[in-house]
Amino acid sequence: MNLEFNESSQDWEYEVSDPSRIQEFIDEYDKTETSDRERESLMEIILDSANDLLLYKGYQEFDKFISWINNRLERNQEIHQATMNYWNDNDFEISNRLKK
Repeated sequence: MNLEFNESSQDWEYEVSDPSRIQEFIDEYDKTETSDRERESLMEIILDSANDLLLYKGYQEFDKFISWINNRLERNQEIHQATMNYWNDNDFEISNRLKK
C-alpha cells in the first residue's frame, strides 16, 4: 500500500491515515487474504481517516463510509474490541456515529 513506516513510531496507524485513501484501505481490508492483524491495523487507519474526513469535509463525504465501517466492526468484533473501546471511550467527532 506504499505506507511510510518508521520503527520508532508509536502511533503508526494514525500517522499514515489519509481521508483521500479510505476506499483503498477498505478494499485492502475486504481482501480474503488479509490477515486479522492486518484488518485490525487497517480499521484503525480507516477510523482515523474517516474521523478526519468528517471534521474537514462534513457528513456528506463521511456518510459514504459509515455503514461499511459499522458493518465490519460488528462482524469482526473479536479483532476490533480494543479499537472500538478506544474510539467510543474518547471524544472524537466520529464516536457518536459508531455503533456501540
